[in-house]
This record gives sequence, C-alpha cells and structure tokens, in this order.
Amino acid sequence: MNIDKKLWVNGELAPYDSAILNPRDRGFTLGDGIFETIRVRQGEIIRITQHLARLGEGAEAIGLALLWTDAEIQQAIQETLVANQLKDAYLRLTLSRGVPTQRGLLPDEKNAKPLFIIQAESFTGYPAELYQRGMRVVASSIRRNEYSPLANIKSLNYLDNILARREAASQDADEAILLNTQGNIACASVANIFFVKGKTLLTPPLSEGALPGTVREYLIANILPKHGYDIIERAVSPAELTEMDEAFLTNALMGVMPLISVDGKSFGGGKPGVITLVLRALIL
Repeated sequence: MNIDKKLWVNGELAPYDSAILNPRDRGFTLGDGIFETIRVRQGEIIRITQHLARLGEGAEAIGLALLWTDAEIQQAIQETLVANQLKDAYLRLTLSRGVPTQRGLLPDEKNAKPLFIIQAESFTGYPAELYQRGMRVVASSIRRNEYSPLANIKSLNYLDNILARREAASQDADEAILLNTQGNIACASVANIFFVKGKTLLTPPLSEGALPGTVREYLIANILPKHGYDIIERAVSPAELTEMDEAFLTNALMGVMPLISVDGKSFGGGKPGVITLVLRALIL
C-alpha cells in the first residue's frame, strides 16, 4: 500500500512534496549544521541515547542551539516512523542553523532560528553477500585533518568524504580509508576502523581524526571487555597492515563489516576473520 511519505520539520509532520528548503538556509549554502544517521530495527531505535548525546555535543561544538530535548526528539522520531508506517528504517536527523538574518559568515546568534528535520526511510540492512565476502578498500589521497573540530562531529560539510568515496569507486573498491596529516590511518569515509592482532584489537583514537562512532563506543565500552578482548587506541600506520590478522569497519547502519583488503593487501587470507564474525553476531 502506497502512503504519503512525511518528514518531521520543526515540530510538525509535513509531506515530502510540501517540505521546501529555503534557498538561503545556512545548512544549504554553507554546510552550517550537523546530522545523525540512526538504525531502526523492528521498531527499536538502536543506540538512540548515544546518537542524541553526539548530536548535542556536535551542536555545542559549533555553537548551534538545539531547541528540543532528548525526550521531545524521541517522541518526534516515533511520530515520524508511525506516519511512514516503518519498523525497519534508517533515520536522518539534520540540524541547520537556518535562514540567516544577516549576510556573511558570522551567524546572528541572538536571532537564529534553527531548522531541524527528521527523515525516515525503509532500510533492512546491507546485503548479506557483502558481509560474507567482506569489503575491499583503498587508501584515499584525501587527507583527514585531525586538528580540525569537524573531524569529531558529523558536519553537513562532507565533501572530503564524498571525494574519497568517489576515488574508491573509480578503483572498484567498496570503501575509502582516510589517512590523517601525519600519514596514519584515521577512519573510512563513513565508518570507524578496527584491526585484530591475536586477541588484541587496535583502533585509531579520536585524536587521530576518527569520528566518535556509536558502534565504536559500544564495542569499546560494552562488548570487548565483557568477552575478554583487549582494546588499544593508538596511531596505526599503513606500514603495519601486513602485521594484522583481521580488520573490520563499524557504523550505525552496517554494524560490524568485515574488511578483507586495503590497497590489495589482504587480511586473514582475504576472508572475514573469526573475531570479526563473533563481534558482528554480538553487535546485531
């Protein structure tokens, strides 16, 4: 049955066709805003607390007012899911500084009217075949600036990530790895990265330019200690890749995704590793 898809826009549900973005909105013209992508599985909003915490931290980092409480946002999400008759979905929360009251880069903090949009789309997960095969990635020529405040927030300006992903696609790779200005591995274009060496897991710390991913946080704080795995957050150079037994990527939509090669250098014989598969099952 076809339904009229709806967005939640600043407190009201509106049909997609009538939700028109003001062309002067700073999120559109300057990338002045942040976003979150959240998985919904069988009606459960996965790790919503962590996502809303990161949304609030991102808003504070760029001095953008978030005028809705966590409880109000969760209620708005539920309304959006019900209006679109969705139980398996991804959510996109977009917060923009809104239409400016004056021209130029400097925002008018006193009179700002932020725009907050909640979008829900049907989503049942990545293809099973991709998890069975694992992703092949390449190191992008695009560098991640670990000194930029944007490295640790989900800014609306994603051009570095887009260019890196396009570069990967041109080489028939599934994803792109971004190195930071020191030449160390920071993250993938849309994911955090972990390496396995024995029973020890390595992942770049946030200071290397990694995004504070919600699955990353959940693994480090909840899953790995409980199941006897050691986790070390430290810089990882590309030269170390040949020493690693396994590797995987994480984000809110893919969960734990096996990584089988970087620039043609394979992990574990080019197949998803045992520990990767165990963690994938635990994170579902």
